[in-house]
Amino acid sequence: MTMITDGTGTGVKARVSTDNRLLTTTVSQTSFEYNTPLGNSFNLNTEDIIIPAGFTGDQALFYVKNNESSPLQVVGWYIGIRDADRTGATSDTNLFKLISNPTGGTLLSDEEPAKIANRDLGSPRVFDLTTYRATGGQKTITGGDEIPLLYQYHTAGRTFGTVTFSVPRGSSLGITVNTYGAGFSIYTGFTGYLA
Repeated sequence: MTMITDGTGTGVKARVSTDNRLLTTTVSQTSFEYNTPLGNSFNLNTEDIIIPAGFTGDQALFYVKNNESSPLQVVGWYIGIRDADRTGATSDTNLFKLISNPTGGTLLSDEEPAKIANRDLGSPRVFDLTTYRATGGQKTITGGDEIPLLYQYHTAGRTFGTVTFSVPRGSSLGITVNTYGAGFSIYTGFTGYLA
């Protein structure tokens, strides 16, 4: 007869069901959930950005560059919109784009830092990221890949979407919105973890 016993010396034997299956207990977590109590998960947020009515074209909102040695694994993208002023605007839905590796524009040159929060509220870990948010007028980002990595329509309210992409060391991303002339208070950002 074969028996499986506890290797720590307690002498406890493994339980087997009536149909001869080993009984086990499993805890299942996503990588994001696993990394949170380790202090490796983050929340990146622009907080409220006021876009006045009358602005047209793509407005730059957010820029993130990874300076860490490990890739950033982005798992969630959120958007919030309120206080619409549609004076002289079209009725089109707002269009958000995520552009990979932008290289310039007034969003980068004006350098208004955005907040980076550790999802483990007791962790002293600080993430080595460069983050800029739009403030004080129309902002731009230039360069980067021609095809948006994410392309999302959104009306007023809050939305959260599961996304899966990796930002290696030295790579960056930017978010723009086209409000088609409407004025809004907008925020956007990401959740994720260091690989």
